[in-house]
Amino acid sequence: MTMTKAISIRLATILQERKMSKNDLKALAGVKAESVNNIFRTLSTPTINMATLYRICNALEMTLAEFVDDPIFKQVEL
Repeated sequence: MTMTKAISIRLATILQERKMSKNDLKALAGVKAESVNNIFRTLSTPTINMATLYRICNALEMTLAEFVDDPIFKQVEL
């Protein structure tokens, strides 16, 4: 699994746990719709800018370290 795919899965899990939509996340984080949509692309490799991920984590009231402290990231192939 790629790092970007793991980020996509982790973020989807957090949104589901918090009963939030992608639109909620966009508004809360103050990021462009395109930026959030790129994370969740399923037809191609998802992409994410680290500054965007940082803003999303802040909006979710978590650190980047807390975000990546999940078993999904152990499946990442480097």
